[in-house]
Amino acid sequence: MDTIQILTLKTTNALGKLADLQRRADGATDKLAPVIKPALKELTGALEELQVANEHLQAQVEELASARWKISTAEQRLEEFANALPVPCLWTDAAGVIDDGNAAACSLLNISRQRLPGKPLMLFITDRDALFAAMESLRRGGMSTTVELQLTVRPRERRPRISRVIGRTTEHDPRWTWFLQESPQIETPSMS
Repeated sequence: MDTIQILTLKTTNALGKLADLQRRADGATDKLAPVIKPALKELTGALEELQVANEHLQAQVEELASARWKISTAEQRLEEFANALPVPCLWTDAAGVIDDGNAAACSLLNISRQRLPGKPLMLFITDRDALFAAMESLRRGGMSTTVELQLTVRPRERRPRISRVIGRTTEHDPRWTWFLQESPQIETPSMS
């Protein structure tokens, strides 16, 4: 039983005891009646206000629980969507520290999702000056800014690869979003 349910139960018990006191007061002597009856009436009003306040509080708790459930469901849907994206996607703070990444990004960078947060993005990029310039553009650009560049992405224990990197800020998320699209390998034509 939670605190509100206990409070509601105690309020209900107090109202029952008050009703019993009112029955007793009806049989009280005429000397005590002028003192007891107004006090009981005041107590009745206070307990009824408490009961109404409990009901409002219970309704708010139920609304809060519903809102938490909706948020949790939305977060799960967003995470499922991010992992369903075939494009590697990372989220960083303004300093370039990775907060999260989808499954495609973890696969590209050859790192587990649990180990990805906290790593600097520059750890996986060989063209750091270009990355820092892109980050500065995002920083100066404000909301809904996009940068696009070619960078060499260096996964853990795999060969580096040239990728089209798109960085983006959004209005409702303080993190920066980075899309890493592997550029098609340019084959040299064979001489025949």
